[in-house]
Amino acid sequence: MAAVAGTFSDFGIVKGRKVARLVIEIPIEQADQALRALGGVPQPHAPQWVGIAPIDMRNVEDKPKRKMNELPIPNQVALTCEREAFQRFLVEVLSVSEGILGDTERTAETVRWLCGVNSRSEIVQGSEAAEKWFRLKADFDLWMENP
Repeated sequence: MAAVAGTFSDFGIVKGRKVARLVIEIPIEQADQALRALGGVPQPHAPQWVGIAPIDMRNVEDKPKRKMNELPIPNQVALTCEREAFQRFLVEVLSVSEGILGDTERTAETVRWLCGVNSRSEIVQGSEAAEKWFRLKADFDLWMENP
């Protein structure tokens, strides 16, 4: 079982229960590996105990971050759908339901519909779906210059 490195990004108390919630953020490309390492998706009837340990980053080689346009198109779409500004753009400019605000999955559904695909993985370079995505993203970028 391989470990997955992440950043400790948030802490909170769960009201009404004597537990704390920790948020560890990991690169999306490692999500499947992390879920496998944790024993799969959490099941309420079968708690999965795990350990927590800090990583000494002095011994870990820093990978240079890639620019958005260097990522595969489906990754660009996923990251853009997470942005509150993009969600607001869809609501204000394209008159999409405000129900997408704060809801990345509904935002992704909207983008899939706008691009005419069932999955982001279908938005590939040279496809009609990619052309639609790039037009949508260009409109968003223009809107961001003067929201």
